[in-house]
Amino acid sequence: MHASRMVMSFDPKTLPCTYRVPLCHKAKLSLLPGRLLRNQTLSRQPPKQDLFCVMATGGDLESIRPLAQFTPTFLGDHLFSVPVDGSEFNAIEHEIESVMKPYVRDMLMSPHTCDKEKIRLIYLLISLAISHYFEDEIEEILSKAFGKLEGLIAKEDDLETICTMFEVFRLYGHKMSCDVFERFSGEHDGKFKESVVRDVRGMLQLYQASYLKTKDENIIEEARSFTRTHLAAVTNTTKPHLSKHIQNALYIPRYHCVEIAVAREYISFYEQEEDHEENLLKFAKHNFSYCQLHYVKELKDVTKWWKELDLASKLPNTFRDRNVEIYFGMMGIYFEPRYSLARVIGTKISMIMTVVDDTYDAYGTLPEVISFTDALQRWDIGTIEDLPNYMQIIFRTLWEVMQDIESEMSSLGRPGGLQPTIDEIKSLTKKGYLEIAKWARAGHVPNFEEYMEVGIVTGAMDDMAVYSFLGMEDCDEKIMYEWFASRPKVILAFNVVFRLINDITTFEEELKRGEVANGVNCYMKQHGVSQEEAVTELKKIIKDHHEMMTDEFFKALSTVPRQIVMRVFNTARVINLFYKEGDGFGHPDENLKAHFTSLFL
Repeated sequence: MHASRMVMSFDPKTLPCTYRVPLCHKAKLSLLPGRLLRNQTLSRQPPKQDLFCVMATGGDLESIRPLAQFTPTFLGDHLFSVPVDGSEFNAIEHEIESVMKPYVRDMLMSPHTCDKEKIRLIYLLISLAISHYFEDEIEEILSKAFGKLEGLIAKEDDLETICTMFEVFRLYGHKMSCDVFERFSGEHDGKFKESVVRDVRGMLQLYQASYLKTKDENIIEEARSFTRTHLAAVTNTTKPHLSKHIQNALYIPRYHCVEIAVAREYISFYEQEEDHEENLLKFAKHNFSYCQLHYVKELKDVTKWWKELDLASKLPNTFRDRNVEIYFGMMGIYFEPRYSLARVIGTKISMIMTVVDDTYDAYGTLPEVISFTDALQRWDIGTIEDLPNYMQIIFRTLWEVMQDIESEMSSLGRPGGLQPTIDEIKSLTKKGYLEIAKWARAGHVPNFEEYMEVGIVTGAMDDMAVYSFLGMEDCDEKIMYEWFASRPKVILAFNVVFRLINDITTFEEELKRGEVANGVNCYMKQHGVSQEEAVTELKKIIKDHHEMMTDEFFKALSTVPRQIVMRVFNTARVINLFYKEGDGFGHPDENLKAHFTSLFL
């Protein structure tokens, strides 16, 4: 596809997919609530159909290679046929900078526009993925407006307006109280009024807002259940574009999907709204095309680099070759054009670390991975001669990638992120990957609490955060890495969420290759319950930690620049999308493949 055609139509037929919508639907273990770890209600009878699996203890288990086969990456070499026209970059950038940004800035800062209208405009900018051009203006507007919140909402009885304000304020660190929704509930039973059902747009907005819920906000829990039920019933009775918009939201809410994919769908929806603002729509389309040009160029560069490394021909083992999937994840963490360097750096480190992960899980013997771990702790390229040849290749590749990144960041006057990144790699491999490998080779199923001590490390969201910080040239390194060094609870909670989501999804596949230390398996063994019962309990822990993560996100926003904290929030969106239909990283489903195609081809 020629690059000039990337300024595309946003007719519904061009959307990345037609969602399948099932309309019914390292630190302290104190983060894992005792009531969820000590199951008091589940049957203690051995499961009748679901058995926990333990490897046989006979034979030389330490020398066993846990061989695995992995499917190839989705797009392969097809990206090389997609041209990128540099002149188109320049043309779009010029129009955005000289025409579109001044136009919207004037709208935002106009003294003739009331606060509610400005908040509505900010919501539109967020939905269309163009708010990132106006972060300073938005912060100023919302800080002033939040100080006047009581007056703004005092007599407001429009559900859509209240929900829009709720979302926008919370996304920018102003934790608007959920008590505002009590005005839409009955005085006696606390249930939402039936009149709300007639407000389809208000219900949709309330449903989306419910995914910014923190712990113990029961009215929002009720809102989610109420709106999901009633929205499912109206999908065939509203205008087609609104119906499709509702179906997409019910399939995956916006805060469980990456921003640029949300924007693509919203642009199509907004274009069919009778009252859409033509200049905003044009801006959104140009920005999407501008982003897409960046993505294609970056992904082509990363793919070329990866092919030149040619690890596939140098290593004896198969590993997950996931350049498209990993890059898509990085794009989800920061979609904004200005983070081009960050996306490329994060992708390169993650690709090499995926090979490292697979070496521990899916090829190396226990003596080999112990030696490899020791070499990583030394971090000395001159002392790897005793490693097996294939491990020398992996170590040297990782070491050289980090050296290249250090040179590049030093040239930019930003060398401060390299050592924290290396330290996280050392910690992940020694305290995480190696411990899991030892359990697997010994056929040992630890208890759930013991497993989670290690599982929180192998969740590796600390590592993902520090990778993502490296190339963020607009952030103060001192603030960024001091916050990271404080071990923020938002990241710790996210480690629990990811670890258990991954364990539930990959349970059977991991058992097949001898990885018996899995959260599901450990819970089943410790409590004598079935797989289904264990998964039910683990989902409760996931839900609790999702809400804890959201609460900690709001707290962090009060002390740390938003562009830093948003990386963690956006990583959670990536994980929710990837694991929506199973293991999207290992085996991308059709919806994920459609997203890849729509953004990269």
